[in-house]
Amino acid sequence: MKRTVMFCPSKVWGGIEKNVLLRARLLGQQGVAVYVVLLKGFFAERFRDLENVAVVEVGSRGGDLNFGVVANYVRILRQIRPDAVFSALKKDWWLVSLSSRLAGVERVVLYLGIARRVKSPIKFFVIFRIMKAVLMVNSDSLRDAMLKHDRLFRPERVRRIYNGFDLPPVKGPRLPIIESLALPEGSIVIGCAGRFSPQKGFDLLPDLVARLPSNVHFVHVGQGEFEQQITTTIRARPGSERIHFLGYQSDMHAFFRSIDLFLLCSRNEGMANVLNEAMSLGVPVVSTRVPGSEELLDNGRYGVLVNIDDVDAMVDAIKSIIDSEVSFEREALREWIAAEFGMERMIVETRELFFGA
Repeated sequence: MKRTVMFCPSKVWGGIEKNVLLRARLLGQQGVAVYVVLLKGFFAERFRDLENVAVVEVGSRGGDLNFGVVANYVRILRQIRPDAVFSALKKDWWLVSLSSRLAGVERVVLYLGIARRVKSPIKFFVIFRIMKAVLMVNSDSLRDAMLKHDRLFRPERVRRIYNGFDLPPVKGPRLPIIESLALPEGSIVIGCAGRFSPQKGFDLLPDLVARLPSNVHFVHVGQGEFEQQITTTIRARPGSERIHFLGYQSDMHAFFRSIDLFLLCSRNEGMANVLNEAMSLGVPVVSTRVPGSEELLDNGRYGVLVNIDDVDAMVDAIKSIIDSEVSFEREALREWIAAEFGMERMIVETRELFFGA
């Protein structure tokens, strides 16, 4: 039986964490023994009932020079003896790579889901050129951006694997958004989703709602460390009564079935899972030109692309969809996602990257 250890010691539940859960579940179903390293008290319950998946909880993720964490990671890896180690979070790359090296694990895959500045070229040189870790990214644009640092990365050691999605049924449970929020008849619901962070652009919602018809409402789902700061700022602005926050939702399919349009207003992404999720249910989308979105929308064929922070362009794009000036056929969106971003393709490529052909 193949074995892998997946490090994801995070205090925030977002796209990266969901992707770890998905890959752990699928690998486990294929007979791989998966061990997921989580921070104690964070998200273990979401992994515990998965087939062939075990949770290893740690008390600290430490810093770059935390020898206690290294010693603990080495002990875990020597006990499990995995064929491959996967680190989902950039801040863990150094400790995981060093620990794997000391534990004798040869295959180390480090995930990058969003473009980052290379702040420590020496550390990256050690990780990717001396320790020979493999970098996994989720879009071609992100791969191209990293390969510009040619002293650190070699093309054969930077692998793009698109996030995978199964097509959910179009018909199914919905959230009673109109009823629970007591929205007027004829309201148009624009969905937003993601953790509360400045990079997600949710601070733009008051500017958007001020330029849109009075029957347009924004509904956001998600959590995050900046939640209080961002929601307080938004609620102090005019028009905030048309911006609604639903918090964490376990059934995202129900959320997407309940909205008329989805908006991604991010300032930076890798490949936004929420866009795939919306399109897989045939929901029309407007997205900023963040890494991955142009690939996902096929340069505007399957959604409207706008420049980052361009409020006027977002408003025009939203109006063009709700006024039926621009339309996207539901089945065409679903077929595109199934063909290019399917679950089977993702897990086949992931397994090949971890364990070889």
